[in-house]
Amino acid sequence: MSDDPETITCSTCKGTARRITWGTTDATCYRCSECHAGGHITYTEDGRELRRGGVFRQLSNYATRRVSA
Repeated sequence: MSDDPETITCSTCKGTARRITWGTTDATCYRCSECHAGGHITYTEDGRELRRGGVFRQLSNYATRRVSA
């Protein structure tokens, strides 16, 4: 987990998502500074990386989120 990046490009809005967890955790969490989508990286017991959330795949309700913001 220590090799996970500090910033990534958000898949929902193409803004910058910053890492919001530090130290020893089960997941590395991210939050987009533009659309506020979140996401996390976790690893399975066999070492497989799992990326979940709106910063890793485009949210289907992005247009609604923009109007509501």
